[in-house]
Parts: sequence; structure tokens; C-alpha cells
Amino acid sequence: MTSSIPRIRALDIGSFPLDADMSKYVEGAWMIESDPKTEHEVVSYFIAHHNEAFRLKAEAMGPDVSVTSFAQCRGMITQYLEPLFREIVGEKGVESKKLVTKSNAQRVAAEIAMGQVSLDNVPSKVAEVVALERGAEKLSQTLGVETISYKACITGPLELALNLQRLAGFPRGYDEKLMEFFTDLVEKYVRGALVSSKHLRPEVITMDDPSFGLEGLGDFFTDTRSDESLNHMISCWNRIYANVPRGVYRGLHLHTSPFEHLFAADWNLLEAHVGMFANSEWLVETDKFVRAAIVRTDGPSFSTDVDLKAAWDDIKNGNFANYLQKPAEMKRHLDETLQLYGSDRVPFAGPECGLGPWDWRNGIEMALSNLRAMRSILPT
Repeated sequence: MTSSIPRIRALDIGSFPLDADMSKYVEGAWMIESDPKTEHEVVSYFIAHHNEAFRLKAEAMGPDVSVTSFAQCRGMITQYLEPLFREIVGEKGVESKKLVTKSNAQRVAAEIAMGQVSLDNVPSKVAEVVALERGAEKLSQTLGVETISYKACITGPLELALNLQRLAGFPRGYDEKLMEFFTDLVEKYVRGALVSSKHLRPEVITMDDPSFGLEGLGDFFTDTRSDESLNHMISCWNRIYANVPRGVYRGLHLHTSPFEHLFAADWNLLEAHVGMFANSEWLVETDKFVRAAIVRTDGPSFSTDVDLKAAWDDIKNGNFANYLQKPAEMKRHLDETLQLYGSDRVPFAGPECGLGPWDWRNGIEMALSNLRAMRSILPT
């Protein structure tokens, strides 16, 4: 890597394994979303464990040269649907698995369809951002920075609409009424996730809509300009992005390569998987950027002839070094991205997706090892 290449900052995806009691953690999140100023044992538990996960990620990537996403240790669907279910179903203290049921999903979908749902009383705060806000001074001191740069991941309206249909047992398909409703909901969360203070600064807010391109809703090779559903979806996305200040990157997380018409949407930072690419001319024409995906997140790196049982025994016993992605592979992915787009279009690099599924024994340390290796190959 030559010295002429500008600094590329590490930027991760939020999902991360939780080393804590999930039930107690989620209960604390619910309480803090209902009242961001509340004090309670489980609220303190949530804040402590979230901020510890955030600290681990930030230290691994370098807090002075990275933007760290809040630790999304809860499910990306239930995190944003549960407050809605609690408001409509009216069961404030019920556990997630008893609340997010097929019958309750059908009720929620029906009331949305009939226009009977008001979002006035649905919490707008993201518990993870509240945790950062409360702990920002202490975290900044621990990390050795004056101000923490953070990223917020918000599940997109398409993902929420499709998954409400799935939970209700309905066929998954584009529904304008659901999209309008969830656009209003996501707008609330986006506004609530943008918190600036002496010790906390939002630099990226990313909308996660990974089902796009995978549900018959367009792909890289499809001309979709006349597709009314896709035009409506872009208008919904743009309504959401309008809430993001111009100094904050407006991210879009996909699992597929975006086609040309998608560049009409008001995102300006593409987050996709290893091997997913955008047309460089479209990036320049629309003044958009790419976060280089250089760390695979599909699991340990196994050779084709490995004994999987023995390998997993090694990993669980702490002998996982041989199963980590090699820095040389990360650098190859970075070099390919820079060659495609040029360094001025690649301000960030990071894992292709979330590391939350790495919840096996020693999975957290493996994830952090990959983040450290990634930091080591980035130009500074």
C-alpha cells in the first residue's frame, strides 16, 4: 500500500455476540426505550454490557481511526418490531418469544391495514444509543479520545414490512401501505439515533434492507425504472434519509450489488458483501461512496480438507488462530476495491456483515482478532 493512498477508516456492522444474560439485557433495553431517563438494575445491566461490547470493538479497530457501530446484540427485526407489538398488543412485560407470535403479528398487520395504529406512543429512542449517551464521558476516557465517532444501524422499512408478513404467516411481497407505515416508524428511530454531545458524534447512519434484490424486487441486471413498487420504495427511503444531517454519511446495507436506478435514492455510502460491487461511473455521477468489504463474516476459515469436528474442538478449546481469516486476504479484497473505485471513493473498510452469529465459545475473541487484523492492513 503506497503512502499516497488517503487514510481509510475502519467501519463495522453493528451485530455482535453478547456475553451476558440475553433476557435481562433485553428487559433493560425495553425499560430504557420506554423512559430514557429511568434508573433500574436491569437498565444499568443493559448499559454496562452494551458499552463493554462497544468498547471491545472500538479498541480492536482503533477508536482514533475508526467509526464504531453501536453493538446490535438484539435481533435486527425484533429490536424494532417489539416496541410496536407492545404498544398494539398492550402486553408490556411479556417476553419476546411470547409477544412476537403469529397471532399477534396478524393483529398488528390487520390494524396497520385498517389505519388504526398511531405511532405517537411507540418509543423513538434506540436503547443502544441511549446507553452510549449515558456512558459517553467514561467511554471516551477509557478509549483515550475526546469524542467517540459512532454509527447507528436502523433496520429498513422493506425488511420490517416483509418480516411482519413472515411472522404473520402471509406471503412476502411489496405492500405500499406497510411500507408507508414502516417508513414513518423508521423515521422516528433515525431521528432518535442521532445524538451529538461533547463526547459523542454520529458519523454514519445506515439503513439495513438486505432483502432488497433477494425477493424478486430487482437486481443488478434488471431495468427497473418503470417498476412502480421500486419507485415507491425509493421515495420511502428518501423520506428517511431526509432526516439525516448532511455531515453524516447516509449508509445503505445490501446483500446484493445495486442496479443503476437504485442510485436515484439519497444514500451516499454503500455497504455490501465481499464480491458485491457497484458501477464506478454511477458512483462518480451521483457522488456516492463505498465501504470496502474486506472481512468475511460467514464463519471460521476452514480448508477444504479439514476435519470439521476436530477444527471446532480446537476453536472451543481456544486454539483458533489457524481458523482466522488471513490479513493477506483482507488486503487483497481492499486492493481490489481500491482498484475498482479509486481511493477517493473508499473512505471506509470493514466486515461485510455483522458478527453476531459468532456466539460460539471463543467466538467473541475470534471476531475481535479479525477486527485487529483488519486494522493492521488499513492505510493510515
